[in-house]
Amino acid sequence: MADEDTDRSPAKTPRGKGRLGPVLVVGVLMAVEGVGVFLLAKAISSNPVPALAGGVGETGLETGESGAQEFAEVELAECRPINMMSGKLISFDVRVSVLVSSADYERAEQLVKDKRARLEDSVNTVIRGAELRHFSEPTLDTVRRSLKHEFDRIFGDDELVKEVLIPHFLQSEPGV
Repeated sequence: MADEDTDRSPAKTPRGKGRLGPVLVVGVLMAVEGVGVFLLAKAISSNPVPALAGGVGETGLETGESGAQEFAEVELAECRPINMMSGKLISFDVRVSVLVSSADYERAEQLVKDKRARLEDSVNTVIRGAELRHFSEPTLDTVRRSLKHEFDRIFGDDELVKEVLIPHFLQSEPGV
C-alpha cells in the first residue's frame, strides 16, 4: 500500500507537458490569424486622402495665389447677453466678428459703424433665444448660422458676410 502512494506522488507525474501543447497551438493560431487580418486589411484599404488645412480653408475660403489673404475681419459686437431658455439663468460674454472680402472691407466697416446698435441687438436676440443644446456644439454652427442670417438681413446683402467668427465665447451661471 505504501508503494502505491509513492507512485502517485506529484513529483513523479509530469504535470505541465500535457497542457503546454494545446496552449502553444492556440497561441500560434492566434498569431497567424492576427497577421492574416492585418495583411487582409492592408490589401483591401486604399491610400488615405490628403486633408485640407484647418482654419479658413475648411469653409472654402482660401488665400490667393500671391499668399495674401483675400478676406478681412471686421469686428461687429462685444456684448453680455443672458439666456433663460433652459429655465436657469446663464450669462454669456461674447465677441463677434465677420469675414468679408478685402474688396468689401471699407464698405463693411462703414455699415458696422452705421448699424452698430442693430448688430448688437441681433447678437443679443440670437443668444437669448437659442436653446442650451446649441451652446454645446463644438463649433457653434447653429448660432453662427442664425447670426449670419441676421447680419445678411441688417446689411441688406447676402454676399457681404462670408463667415461669422466668434473669437470669444464664455458662458457662466450665477454664483460661479
